[in-house]
Amino acid sequence: MIKTIKTVGILTLSALFVGCVPAQGPKPSIHTPTIGSPVQTVQYGYPPQNYRTIIKNYFSNKLKRANMASYTFSKPQRAYKRNGLAYGGDISWKGWLVDVSVITQSRTGRPLKPKPYMVLFSDSVIVEDILGSKHKLITRVGK
Repeated sequence: MIKTIKTVGILTLSALFVGCVPAQGPKPSIHTPTIGSPVQTVQYGYPPQNYRTIIKNYFSNKLKRANMASYTFSKPQRAYKRNGLAYGGDISWKGWLVDVSVITQSRTGRPLKPKPYMVLFSDSVIVEDILGSKHKLITRVGK
């Protein structure tokens, strides 16, 4: 009798624990762009028009002696930026990236070393500029 009560109790407890386990259904798929995948205009928007003028106007308020600066631009390319792992690692921005090299002059007129910037666009509006030519959270998407 005691043996059957123990057996029923163990079976009941195991049934309770098995009932609490969530069902393994299909996981939702998150589309992350990769090189070679078809890229839709809806995801990244249209490439920035007149990006050279927009970038020069943007840096005119940001740099000293910006009126004497010289710029070298790359062509706009698709890119996306992730949040850091501490913030979940989700994609926080999708748009167009333009690499810019800015050479400013010192007070004496001597040209300084060029500084590389990555300028992030969303629908022909500058979202952010990042000093440097590489960033851990930014991924460039091939054509």
